Amino acid sequence: MRPRRDFLLSACFLPRTPAPIRARVAICCSFFIQGVAFATWCSRIPDVRDRLALSEAALGTLLLAIPVGQLISMAPNGLLVARFGSRRMLLLAGFLYPAILLFLGLAPNVASLAVGLLLAGFAANLSNTAANTQGVQLEHYYRRSIIALFHGMWSLAGLAAVALAMLLGRFGVPTWAHFGGVALGAWALLSCSGGALLTFDRAPAPAAARRGSAWRLTPFLFWLGVASLGCMACEGAIYDWGGVYFRDVLAVLPAHQSYGYFAYLCTMVTGRFVADRIVNRLGPRRVLYACGGFISGGLALAVCAPLLGGPAAMAAAMVGFALMGCGTSAVVPLCCGLAGKAPGVPPSIAIAQISTIGFFGFLAAPPL
Repeated sequence: MRPRRDFLLSACFLPRTPAPIRARVAICCSFFIQGVAFATWCSRIPDVRDRLALSEAALGTLLLAIPVGQLISMAPNGLLVARFGSRRMLLLAGFLYPAILLFLGLAPNVASLAVGLLLAGFAANLSNTAANTQGVQLEHYYRRSIIALFHGMWSLAGLAAVALAMLLGRFGVPTWAHFGGVALGAWALLSCSGGALLTFDRAPAPAAARRGSAWRLTPFLFWLGVASLGCMACEGAIYDWGGVYFRDVLAVLPAHQSYGYFAYLCTMVTGRFVADRIVNRLGPRRVLYACGGFISGGLALAVCAPLLGGPAAMAAAMVGFALMGCGTSAVVPLCCGLAGKAPGVPPSIAIAQISTIGFFGFLAAPPL
């Protein structure tokens, strides 16, 4: 790693602020752009379906294009970031992701929408790999955990994007105009903050990385990937089946079917903003164990909630979902941070490795 003074950053962004803090804010902005773009698309899926007159089966098949695009691009994106640097790739992804979002809003037919969704998966994964690599580099400077904050910004951006979509939907704003406005805002934020991103990575990519031999999976990275897999399996199940569980199993009113997901999201966002302090005090190992306990306890409580019956069942399930939110809030950020510090492997490749393993949980858990 270069000396601490070697932060070759733009002084135009927050000029009176120390360079490391500017970098921290810039990385937060990059995660915010990711979260806004993804949640903006998700919030208008019904409108896109209606505009293209898609059946439920056709829509379900099309929506697989994003995770497929993410999955097939994980290895190439890790190598791209290792070869060309996280800053360049993050700036590229920060431009492409909003542009693809605008394309999705204008897609005239099913074929173009499918291509756009595949490209969205690629851009999302490239942005995620590069942004996490930047976060790991900055942790080397601070010498303490700060990466959970960045993931918290992603979650906060999702909440903001959903709120904006609800507001614009009430006024009948068309999808293309909504997506175009978000894209312009994202590009403006990127142009202001992009110059403050770190201009170097911890170590240049070795020749092995260019040949692909750096993809040899170490036991340490494998178990981090397994931890990510368990966490992302839980997340995927809650995203896809949380509302169905409340409606069909707990038999709540339609207006209450999102309460569990809301409780989960609130504790996950809050947990990500406080996780760094807890990690710095207790250490990553203890925090990971605690997260596993929260996830297991919350899942058990949610599954057993129907035994209580009535309003008590819904309350117990909400507490269970909230506990799972606490547990899942820190696992993936911690695993990314630890993977990026693995010796002998470029950070971008290590992060891509555990993301690849973890993503199978996100894909496989909801259908199972």
